Amino acid sequence: MDRRGILIRRTLPADLESHGSALRTALGEYGMDAKAEGKDNQGQMSRIPWVRWFSESRSPSATSGWYVVYLFHPDGSGVSLCLSHGSTQIVGTGFVNRSDAEVAELMGWAASVLGSEFAADPDIRLGIDLGTFDLARGYERTTVASKFYPNARLPADDVLFADAMRFMGPLAKLYEAQEAGIAPGSISAEMLGLYDDLEKLASPVKDRPKGQGRMSAAMRKLVELHAMTIAERWLKAEGFEYKNVAATDSCDFRARRGAEDWVIEVKGTTGGLTSVLLTRNELALHRTSHPRNALLVVHGIRLLEGETSPKGGELVVFSPWLVEADRLSALTFEYRLQI
Repeated sequence: MDRRGILIRRTLPADLESHGSALRTALGEYGMDAKAEGKDNQGQMSRIPWVRWFSESRSPSATSGWYVVYLFHPDGSGVSLCLSHGSTQIVGTGFVNRSDAEVAELMGWAASVLGSEFAADPDIRLGIDLGTFDLARGYERTTVASKFYPNARLPADDVLFADAMRFMGPLAKLYEAQEAGIAPGSISAEMLGLYDDLEKLASPVKDRPKGQGRMSAAMRKLVELHAMTIAERWLKAEGFEYKNVAATDSCDFRARRGAEDWVIEVKGTTGGLTSVLLTRNELALHRTSHPRNALLVVHGIRLLEGETSPKGGELVVFSPWLVEADRLSALTFEYRLQI
C-alpha cells in the first residue's frame, strides 16, 4: 500500500507535470493554472485511486468542477482515462453523492456542449463501467467519456500522452461553456463581475484574484443597453405604451396596456438562464406589482473584450412574474455598526 501511495500521490502526478507545458497549451486560456494531483487514501474510496489533471480555479477540489482523471478499476483489471465531474459534495463533515436530478442535468448539459466530440474514436466510450463495487457508482454517474487500458496491455508512454492530449480539447470546451455561465448552477460573467464589485465595497483593501470570465462594469453596461433595446421591441409587439425609467425608478420600464399599469424589469447576460441580480427596491416593487409585472431576460448576448457593439441574444419572458422566496440567495448583508 505504501508503494501504491507513492505511485498515486507522487510518481504519476509528476509524470503528468513533466508534460505540463504541452497539456496547459492544449487547454488554452484554461490551462494557465492547470496542475496534477493524486489521491488513494479516502477511506473506502481508496478502492478507486485516482490521478487528475485540472484547472485549479475551475475545479478547486475533486468534488467540484470538471477534470481529466485516471480512475484505477477496483478489481485491478486496469485504469481508465476519463473526462469527469466531481461526483460528491461536502455536507456537514462528510461526503454525499449528488442527486439523480443534478447528475442528469449535469450530464445532459455536457453532452450538449460536446456533441459528437468522441464519435470518431472507437476506443473511447461514453461513460465508464467500474464493476459492481458500490461506491464506484458515484464515479460512473459523473463520467462523460473514458478510454480503458487493461493491465495486460498498457500502451507505451507516447500513446498515453497522446490520449491525455486528446482529452484536453473537450475539457477546454466544458470550461469555456462554464465560463460563459451556461453550465447548470454556474455563474455568468456579469454576475462574477458584480460579485467583485460587492466585495470591493465590503473589503476595499482585500487582495482579490483577477480570475477568468469576469466582465468589467463598462461591458456590463453595454450588455444591459443591448437587452433594453430587445425588450423595447417586445413591448411594442405586445401593444404596450411604455417609458424608460431605469435612471430614476426601481424598474426599467413603466408600461400601460388598456387600463392596466405594468412594471417591467430587464436583465441581459452573455451566459444562459442561470441567475439575475435584484436590488432590494426591485424586489419590493415587483412583489407589490404582481400580477401586472414582467421579467425580461435576454441571454446569450455576444460581446468580447474590447468590443463596443453586443450582438445576438435570446429573449425569455416571465409574465406575470411571481418572485419566489426559495429562489432568492443573499449576496451580501449590510451590518450597521454602533460606535
